[in-house]
Amino acid sequence: MVEFGLKLEDNKVDQWADQYIDYEKLKAILKRAKAAVEYRDDITNRMPPGAVAEVVQERNDRRATSSSLGNKIATQGEVTPKGLVAPAENPPPGDEQYEPLKMGRQPLEVTTDRQSTHSLPATAGEATDTTPLLMHESRPLKRGNSWSSNFGENVKKVASYLGLADDRALLLHAYDDADDKLNLFKQTYEMEVRKVKDFYQQKTNEISQRMEVLVESVDTSGLDINKRHQQPAGGIVDAMTQKFEGLLQGLRPGRRESVPHDAAGGHPSLDVKHSESLDDDYDDIERILRGEASAEKRREKEELARKLDSIKRAITDIYRTAKLLHNYSIMNYTGFVKIAKKFDKTFPDHKGIFKGNNCDDGKQAEVLAAKLEDIYSRWFCDGDAREAQAQMLPKRNDGLLMDWTQLRLGYRLGMCSILAMWVAWDCVWGQVSKGEVSIGGRSAFPVFRACFGLLTWHWFWGVAVYVWTRYRINYIYLFEFDPRIVDTPLDIFNDAVDETLVFLICMLMYYKSDAGDMPLWIPPRIYPFGLILYTVKCLIFPWKQRRPMWSAIRQVILAPFVSPTFFLTYVGDVFTSMIKVFQDILWTVCFVIYGDFLLTESEHESSHHHVHSWSQAFWYKNVAIPLVCLMPLWIRFNQCLRRYFDTGQRMPNLANAFKYAMSQSVTLFGAFHPLYLMHNNRDQRTVSLSDDDDDSDEVGSIVIGGYRSNIFQIFWMGLFVASSLYSFCWDVYMDWGLGRREYGFLGPRLMFPKRSQYYTVICADLVLRFMWVLTLIPPQSGAKFELPAYLSAISMTVELFRRTIWSFFRLEHEHRQNTSGFRRVNVVPLHFNTGHKHKYHERHWVGWKVLVEIVAVTSVVVAISAVSVIVAQRATHNYQMADPNNDDL
Repeated sequence: MVEFGLKLEDNKVDQWADQYIDYEKLKAILKRAKAAVEYRDDITNRMPPGAVAEVVQERNDRRATSSSLGNKIATQGEVTPKGLVAPAENPPPGDEQYEPLKMGRQPLEVTTDRQSTHSLPATAGEATDTTPLLMHESRPLKRGNSWSSNFGENVKKVASYLGLADDRALLLHAYDDADDKLNLFKQTYEMEVRKVKDFYQQKTNEISQRMEVLVESVDTSGLDINKRHQQPAGGIVDAMTQKFEGLLQGLRPGRRESVPHDAAGGHPSLDVKHSESLDDDYDDIERILRGEASAEKRREKEELARKLDSIKRAITDIYRTAKLLHNYSIMNYTGFVKIAKKFDKTFPDHKGIFKGNNCDDGKQAEVLAAKLEDIYSRWFCDGDAREAQAQMLPKRNDGLLMDWTQLRLGYRLGMCSILAMWVAWDCVWGQVSKGEVSIGGRSAFPVFRACFGLLTWHWFWGVAVYVWTRYRINYIYLFEFDPRIVDTPLDIFNDAVDETLVFLICMLMYYKSDAGDMPLWIPPRIYPFGLILYTVKCLIFPWKQRRPMWSAIRQVILAPFVSPTFFLTYVGDVFTSMIKVFQDILWTVCFVIYGDFLLTESEHESSHHHVHSWSQAFWYKNVAIPLVCLMPLWIRFNQCLRRYFDTGQRMPNLANAFKYAMSQSVTLFGAFHPLYLMHNNRDQRTVSLSDDDDDSDEVGSIVIGGYRSNIFQIFWMGLFVASSLYSFCWDVYMDWGLGRREYGFLGPRLMFPKRSQYYTVICADLVLRFMWVLTLIPPQSGAKFELPAYLSAISMTVELFRRTIWSFFRLEHEHRQNTSGFRRVNVVPLHFNTGHKHKYHERHWVGWKVLVEIVAVTSVVVAISAVSVIVAQRATHNYQMADPNNDDL
């Protein structure tokens, strides 16, 4: 478990670093107070009870005297005697609510048997070796004084143990020292709470003022944001419209009769003039419509877009500040809760003195953020709050930005793609066109399949980390990772692409060399063995990053003897999806132990009755494989029972345990029911029937066996469907928190922007859950719904993909609410990059190094291609010289 101090440092905002709880300082003071109390108790246990009672009475009398003197000084205003500290006339603002520490005692002379005296500290507020951590205004001690003071304390302790000191005086000093340190812790705790509260209130007021100013400025500007999609109308457009309407008024029927006419029947000149003016007006309208109006509209559109973009950026900035402030309050609230729990555990006699004395839990900042989401959604997202949240949470500066490493990753991914197509071409085309055995039929294929399963999960883990980081799901906080050694998605992808290159090269070289398509400079058996060694190396090194993984695996295996955390339950769930991978790993271990990797493919074919004989042994087929299928389910079953033992909550722990019990039943029926035995002995029964066709009893037994077989198949199928549906419902309703009718069969406070994503994943999980149960069935079980052996790699990949998708929404649900009660505080801070130095900042690829690597790889590829062309041409020439009558080439 990672200490909270590391989590706090990882989630700090650099600009506010001094305003967070000084958690390490409080821990240090608490540690010193604990040591002082233990020292006091040790002296008390060595003294007679009567002497201890006298010391306690003497302390009480002295404190009463000191208190009466202090009251007299406060009422009469006299000068304090020597050795007493007068209270400040003008205490700092806000200090009135706190009880002042009792720092007005006389220096106590401790006399030992050797007549040596030690002057004890006069006040608990002075900076001595016993109380070195006070306010920031305290002056640091000189190195020599601190050493001499510590030396004096050590001398007194040694003298007390040797019986050379006065235990009575030492006990008085121990009581005073313990009280001083406890008071110091209380004072420091209250100062930290007050500091956090003041800063939180200051920032919330600032956010509220900025939000009010923004809304007010938008209202007073006359900018109608709700009609931003409509075409704006300006002064020229209004003038054009009015003029056009006026012309239409002049063209109405009866308008011409209003024009005066002469006796001759009219004024032709007036009609012509009127017609010419109409033509001019229409030309003006056309010119306005095509020219000035368009330019004006463009200018107004650009101005509106600029204003809208400015408003968006302003709201986004305020919203991000509110979210960071919410994180700030969560981390400080959690820190005070944890340090108060430590105090209660360390000093049970003072338990509960800090109850209720904590900072704000972030409700006010959360309300402000919700208001900003509502404003943004109404102005820019047509009321869609999730879309507003997705737009306002920027996706930058979270380890997702690419530098030169992006180029390195890109060209290596290109190399992996080419090699993957090459392998697929040789495997598929060789099988289809020539009928040759592809790599799937080679003896070492399970080795490559096991490494492929581990490699696939490495890729999917990088995808999961990318999605969690992009949508602010704080997986580091939830999993209690050490933030100093956490890899970014880009680092994970870089490691995975390097491993993929090695995997594909080894696989291609093994297939080509074993098929005789390349010189046997390196024996084919070396490639799978080398891949095994490389995979083991990647699983162990670098040890600093791999040690937490192996520690978690050890704790998962030891269930139920280890209390599970959220990460341990997650690892256990991942194990249930890697059953096929574990089967291939077991096969690989036996492949190496029994020395099968030392044989070539021709030796395998010539001695097939001796090769892999262990795979048909009873201990492997009937013991090891079923245990591998059952072990992950058994681990999760035990974790659920241990969780029930720790919390006493039947729901959801026992219900979750029942889910894994049903899945285990599917595996047990597949491994041990009579259908499995009948399937294994089918050939033997067929031979016995052919030898004695007239045996009616034998025929009857087979018929009965077939009838029982159908019963078991039906029962097994029903159990299979029930387990799949139960697991699917648990995924949706319990693990993801979805399926609530009041939220459209989804859940509250969704973190992914589109609702369609949730519905799509729910439908996909219904199908993929049946695929998962198929992976629990042991090989060659005889089930009608068992997948063929050549589809094992596909089913393995599909199940790991399902588990990755499951993890997206599982952590989202755990981030939104403390579903299983793994945390003391329900709220979790959003994942932001706070600018602190982590492990992933150490790996920085300089541009010229990447370019040099690209040039080197390109040169090697070109050189190999040129050599291949020259060798092919020489081979063709030699063949033609040897057989000149052959015109095929």
